[in-house]
Amino acid sequence: MNLQSIRDFVARGDAFRDDVSVPVTIIGSYDSLGYGPVQCTVILDTEQPRLALGDLFDDQRTTQLRGRTRLGEGIWIPRFRLEGTTFADDQISWKGTAELFVEGVVGDLNEFDASGGQITCSAFLPPTPIALSHAVYAREGDGTTTIVEGERKPICWNTTLGAAELIDTYRYHDGEKAGLDQASIRVRRCQVTIKIQSSGTVSLRSISSDLQDALDEASWLLSFLSRKRIFWYGAEVYFYPEEDSSKDFRKAIVRREQWIGYEHERQAELSWGDLLVKQEALGEELFQQLYANYEASPFRNTIRRVIPYLLMSHGRGYIEPRIGIIYSALEGLVSSLDEDNQIGCLLDPHSFKNLSKKLRFLIQEEIEEQDIVEGINKKLGGLNQRSFVDRLLMLIKKYDLDVTKLWAPGADIPSELRKLVGRRNIYVHQGKIDDYALYIFDFYRILNLVELWILKLLDCPDTAINSLALRSHVPINKP
Repeated sequence: MNLQSIRDFVARGDAFRDDVSVPVTIIGSYDSLGYGPVQCTVILDTEQPRLALGDLFDDQRTTQLRGRTRLGEGIWIPRFRLEGTTFADDQISWKGTAELFVEGVVGDLNEFDASGGQITCSAFLPPTPIALSHAVYAREGDGTTTIVEGERKPICWNTTLGAAELIDTYRYHDGEKAGLDQASIRVRRCQVTIKIQSSGTVSLRSISSDLQDALDEASWLLSFLSRKRIFWYGAEVYFYPEEDSSKDFRKAIVRREQWIGYEHERQAELSWGDLLVKQEALGEELFQQLYANYEASPFRNTIRRVIPYLLMSHGRGYIEPRIGIIYSALEGLVSSLDEDNQIGCLLDPHSFKNLSKKLRFLIQEEIEEQDIVEGINKKLGGLNQRSFVDRLLMLIKKYDLDVTKLWAPGADIPSELRKLVGRRNIYVHQGKIDDYALYIFDFYRILNLVELWILKLLDCPDTAINSLALRSHVPINKP
């Protein structure tokens, strides 16, 4: 059963950008338990000059929306993405998506003195085994629930807003029916909780906007370790006043447009055995260390560029494009590390420049056709470049990367890698796959090779790597 909780709203307010503003009605809806963003229709409330409307609504710049419902709830959309314009009965309306959406009682979203209380952010993520606790619960007939085995231990790291904790949480939805009886549905969600201590003037609206900078980079690392797209798609921000305080409780609801991968296409839910790093190790401060290493790494941008290729390669679909994607991941990683280590050239620039002059002179003497001479000269620059496989082997040795586990015991790894790259060259330059079985083995080996390499760059201990996740993908008894 798919439980849905659709939230509909109608708000009167303004659409504005810079110094241009027009009164509008904002009609929107979203599933409070789903991953989808807030879809909106914006209706112009009055006639405006065409020039002003053109400045306000186009697909090149960002328009902001703000409004208030009849129940006093404030709506703030700092980034509205236009998807279509409609003219009907002399009325103009725009359809689009709220890239970021914040909702709350109007007073709750305004600035206030947060001293004498605590602000808590709860951001929701797609399911990942990293966040699932090992606790076993007993459900009693009187409605109570107790832990009878295991414990709840979150994954922790530091953010710009404060310390973050990732673990599964439970929400209950009452009012459902099981036959003639009342029923409650328990929903398990993966949640990042950040507690913010503030002694100054803040607003829940600004904190909601700051969540992106606080969580996005850690989300990429979580995605890499989970082998699936992990990103926060919604959040709740609370202000809890101290018991003896005269301040009021405040709350803001946040929704975000964010593509989270092929979540609805997965045939089976991932388990702890699919994680690159053992879950128990991540819960023992390893994730904080990996995240700190990632943030400080000189290869941070390289790792960040490669991760989306790895995630796409784990998606479903034809094997041909997935093979192409994983080739791109390997080439991007090798090219970046090659540039940093300066091993791509056979000769130093000065020596090769002198050699090139001699070769050009010889080519001019031996060949009469000028167009052929020019064509050959254009190729000379590539003569000083090491082959891709040579660079790959040199970098594997330099970074002391153990790839023996990806082949059968006793395999000649350099020879196997040369064969693998040879098949890669045929695919890239000719678009051919002669033996699908070999290419599929290559696909998983390259995938694991790149994953192990990134873990090496992050200084992940070998003892924390989940070998089961590697063996489950690579049939080491095959060629």
